[in-house]
Parts: sequence; C-alpha cells; structure tokens
Amino acid sequence: MSRRRASGVPDAFVVSCEHASRAIPRPLGDLGLPAAVLRSHRAFDRGALGVARLLAKGLRVPLHAGTWSRLVVDLNRSADNPGVVPRSVDGRRIPGNDLTAAQCRRRVRDLWRPYRAEVQRAIAAVGPACVLHLSVHSFTPELHGVVRANDIGLLCDPSRPREVAFCMQLQQELRARGFEVRRNFPYFGTTDGFTSYVRQRMPAARYLGIEIECNQRVVATKAGERFVGSALLAALLAMR
Repeated sequence: MSRRRASGVPDAFVVSCEHASRAIPRPLGDLGLPAAVLRSHRAFDRGALGVARLLAKGLRVPLHAGTWSRLVVDLNRSADNPGVVPRSVDGRRIPGNDLTAAQCRRRVRDLWRPYRAEVQRAIAAVGPACVLHLSVHSFTPELHGVVRANDIGLLCDPSRPREVAFCMQLQQELRARGFEVRRNFPYFGTTDGFTSYVRQRMPAARYLGIEIECNQRVVATKAGERFVGSALLAALLAMR
C-alpha cells in the first residue's frame, strides 16, 4: 500500500480530460450543425487539454483524453443521463443526434464506454491506496449574461471532508500564485459528472475526485495553458 502523506494528498494520481476534442467521427459528418458551433465551446473545452497534458507529464502519469466532441457523446455524463447524446445545443436541434433509443445505446457503447472503462481501469489499478482523480475542464468567461470572474474553479463533494480539505489547501496555494479561485463554481461538484459517478462506487478513504475548471479567458492561448498548468502543477507538488 502506498504511504499517505501528512497533507492528505494521495501518492497515486489519475488525470483525465473528458471534453478534450471537438472531432466528430467521419460517418457522422457535421451533425447538421454550422461550423461556428463546432468550433465553439459548445463542442469542446478550449484550453483544457493543454493544461491536462502538462499536469499528467509533471505528475508522471498517463493522460486520459476524450477523442470525440461532447456534441457527439458527453463523456462527463452518465450513460443514463438524457444529455449523454445531446439533442440540441443553444436551442438548436442537432439533426445528427436524432436517434432511436437503440441507436443512442449503440453510440454510448461504441464512443462513450471505452473511454470511461479506460479511466476506471486506471483508478482500479491503484489497488487499495487512495487515488486523486483530477478531471480537467474549462468554462466560458460569460454565460447567459453572467460574468464568471474567477480564474479557476475546484469542484468537490462537500460531504467528503478529505475532498473539501484538499480543495481548500489547493485554493490557498493557487491564490498565493495570483489566481482568483472559487470552490464549487461555476458548477456544483455533486452534479452528474465522471467524478460524481466514481464517488458512488468508491469509498471516500480511497478516492478523491476533483474537477478542475479553468476559465477560458485565461487558457485561450498556448501560453495561457502553460501558465495555468504550470501553476496547478507547482501548487500540487507544494502540497505533497
């Protein structure tokens, strides 16, 4: 069993990036959507992949990154979530996702399940030790007229004390590096997502599931990705 550190930061890490890509499988064409939508934040999390790559490299672990756009299948939603294959985007119907129930199940089986199984195998491979799962995402600076001023969001389950303590410590480290950081913003850490799914299957003593949300205002460029990724890595290493 791996030794746990006094800070409560596990020795074992898993880094994933569910919304890394805006690619669409060739047989699906453009899903019947305009190119502008397929290039937008609706299709993928801009900047998240670069941050996740830097974290995985610095922590010396493999990176698990989604292959397909969230408009094809959402890897951060559970298989039974109605939005796992989205039917619309910003009120616009997605013609390529007008599927029967059987077709939807096949898409989930072929494009969703392999990725989720891969990450869960990596988590299980840690064995009895506690694992820190960092799921890296990004968010738009403004949504529906609401400005999101923070640079980074740290999403956790408030009912899991170790996750809360970890996020509080990471928040302090990042603030010391000049970042505006909020916990459970711009989303709640307990809504349907990959980390929430794994929490239901693993005890708190063995799993910390933290979703890292980066403001796209900060990670919109390669330099921004390196800036945020390097700061996150330095903060994590300082906590060990």
